[in-house]
Amino acid sequence: MLRIKFPVTVISKGKASYRQYSHESFNHAYEAVVGQGMPYKKASRIFSIPYSTLHDRVNGKTKLESTRSGPDPLLTQEEEQTLVTHIELMSSYGYGYTRTEVTVLATDLAIHLGKRKKVDKPLSLRWFYNFMTRWPELKVKKPRSLEIMRAKATSQETVNRYFDEMEKILEKYNLKDRPEAIYNVDEKGIVENHTPPSIVSSRYEVPPAVTMGKSSTTTVIGCGNALGMALPPFFIFKGKRMRNEFLSGCTAGTGGTISDSGWSNSDIFERYLKEHFMKYSLPATSDDPVLLLYDGHRSHVSLPLIQWARENNIILFVLPAHTSHVLQPMDIGCFGPFEKILNGMRHTHMRHHATSGIDKYSLCEIACKAYASALTPNNLQASFRKSGIYPVDRCAVNPSSFKPATVFTSSEVNHPENISATPSSSVTAADESIDDTTDRCTDFFRTAQVVLTENPKQTKKRNVLSAIVGGKAITEDAVINNIKKHQEQQKKKPKKPKKSVSNNSAKPSTSGVGHQKRKSHSQLPADTNDEDCDESETTDPKDLCCKCKRFQPAELRNIDTLVFVSWAQCTYPDCCHWVHLRYCTPVRVVRTHSKFWCPCHNQSEE
Repeated sequence: MLRIKFPVTVISKGKASYRQYSHESFNHAYEAVVGQGMPYKKASRIFSIPYSTLHDRVNGKTKLESTRSGPDPLLTQEEEQTLVTHIELMSSYGYGYTRTEVTVLATDLAIHLGKRKKVDKPLSLRWFYNFMTRWPELKVKKPRSLEIMRAKATSQETVNRYFDEMEKILEKYNLKDRPEAIYNVDEKGIVENHTPPSIVSSRYEVPPAVTMGKSSTTTVIGCGNALGMALPPFFIFKGKRMRNEFLSGCTAGTGGTISDSGWSNSDIFERYLKEHFMKYSLPATSDDPVLLLYDGHRSHVSLPLIQWARENNIILFVLPAHTSHVLQPMDIGCFGPFEKILNGMRHTHMRHHATSGIDKYSLCEIACKAYASALTPNNLQASFRKSGIYPVDRCAVNPSSFKPATVFTSSEVNHPENISATPSSSVTAADESIDDTTDRCTDFFRTAQVVLTENPKQTKKRNVLSAIVGGKAITEDAVINNIKKHQEQQKKKPKKPKKSVSNNSAKPSTSGVGHQKRKSHSQLPADTNDEDCDESETTDPKDLCCKCKRFQPAELRNIDTLVFVSWAQCTYPDCCHWVHLRYCTPVRVVRTHSKFWCPCHNQSEE
């Protein structure tokens, strides 16, 4: 008998909702049981409340205002709020916590509040994920790297001074309504190698991605104005001789040169401005000058370049040091997309040219296509707008960018209200119990071992060129005078002498009592010789042995090998004589902080 199986369709009822009763229904059921004496089962059936839920709430097993089933969390809502505020504060300063560090911090807080003991196991990641579900405003993210020099330099005061100077220059030269005359130039290093993107492959294996090996650096100089017009790129290749093949496949107007390292220098940057920038930028006149913004690298600042810019009606404006990530348009909205597009194009090129790969001759063609796709009018206009240059708006800079600088430049972080976690207005109340909880949590966060130190180290301000030109138009007379004064001061500074090394030099050993540095034999005058002059005539008497009156013992006079001579300084009151150990005194070793008398006193003791 033939049996035929027909498919059976299973209709899923779906997952029932978690709580099918309203808060008002539960209040009515609670009042009926407590106030009217209604049985639990009857009240449960009439108001559709689970029997166990109603029974536990009435008997006090769970809190009446509980919003979830199961045991209560380890920390109360107010205590977790202080933890959340502290986590958000630390992440804004640039010293955020990982998953494990959050669990350790919560464990320490629970121990501080007396809810756990030190011998108990720390909280697990299961607690962490439940904690994250209770606070959806938190999310695990990959932070962006921020160099410590940028964190120190990007302060509210520095940016405000920069915008004050910027507004003066734009007002002075009538540039507020001329976006076509406001340019930004920047450099970007690229290589033939690339980072493989995520690809589609089998789920059962980790696929390889063929990339180039170690490659040299090629620099591309990009420029654009606030109106959205991009200048053709300019490449700097590593090498000794420029070849036309390096620019094969490039877009129209692309220029290039070579350098020993592949990076820009003063001569190349000056050539770029005179030959490339002047050729494609808006013509500048005395009535309609051009403003050029760029970072204050030392290769970008020189008096001949400033003089040339003044003669050609170009205003050179240097951005504050280490602030280009928030103030330079090319870094904000152009070079980021350029790097991503270039990385994808290099990956595609490797697949289409598997046998040859990417070299110096094909890199320019790929980079030019990525340059044209990244430096679009919309991207350039958005970059100048987000950096607050056009239109001028200092509020365009995100205030969160100034947070890391407060750790180094002010006492904001060290203030109790900022180091501790202050509850938000949604959980703050006048209840004394909440205030007590807040005070205990605040005390914990003030005494906890956090990354931010209570006494940040104050660094001495250095006299560098970037402090003079940063955030200013260097073509102004006052700035030029300051640059000249700085260069004169640098010339007057005494140069550190080069240390000379001699194989016959005698150096005092570390076993001596004295800690003063002594002159070596190599520091004697160059025209002196042991054979034709006496050391007592060419050396300070204080640096000679008090017994033999020589810097080098007579026993070592004709020895050509390297010999280290041990010295010791006399500890007799008002006597600071030096003496050769072993050669001019029977003592061979003198311990640190021990007594030693030179032969002038006819005795010695340890």
